[in-house]
Amino acid sequence: MEHTEEQFDDLDIDLSVDEIDESTEAETDAASEPDDSASPVTSDQLRDLEVQVETLKSRNDQLMRVAADFENYKRRQEREKEEMAKYAGQQVVANLLPVLDNFERALQAQTHAQDPASFIEGVRMIQKQLAEVLSKANVSIVDAVGQPFNPEFHEAIASEVNDEVEDETVLEEFQKGYIMHGRLIRPAIVKVSKVS
Repeated sequence: MEHTEEQFDDLDIDLSVDEIDESTEAETDAASEPDDSASPVTSDQLRDLEVQVETLKSRNDQLMRVAADFENYKRRQEREKEEMAKYAGQQVVANLLPVLDNFERALQAQTHAQDPASFIEGVRMIQKQLAEVLSKANVSIVDAVGQPFNPEFHEAIASEVNDEVEDETVLEEFQKGYIMHGRLIRPAIVKVSKVS
């Protein structure tokens, strides 16, 4: 909306630019003049301020020490965490070494053995020993044959039409699956049924 000169004349504004500048300077001068009503600082007040400053410095030093201690603690925790991750499997490996030793003994004995049945029995004992080591490490076998197919634990690589069982039932296991502490390490590789 455009205003005409006559409309501005109707507003009756009589302030000039000089008058505005003078009032601004007066306010600035009033603000910069010292306040005569303020009382001078006494020596007791000065001592109190010095004590407060010293207290603040002391607390600041304490906070700086606590912050440094906390940083050291964080670094130490990180180092310990890295060490734990690095050597987490050490106990499992230590438990597997006797199994490896028994495999070596079995292979040495096999070359001299006349009875293959005793060799097979020795290998079965080693397999049992290995299963015990894994069980102590909370490793368990995934249930497969006869179970409903579960893609979280089974990997189907074949299917077969079979009307004797429900659809999507595991018929055969080609490779065992393993779980450790409830987490899948390796899925069972299986064949599943299909209804015709």
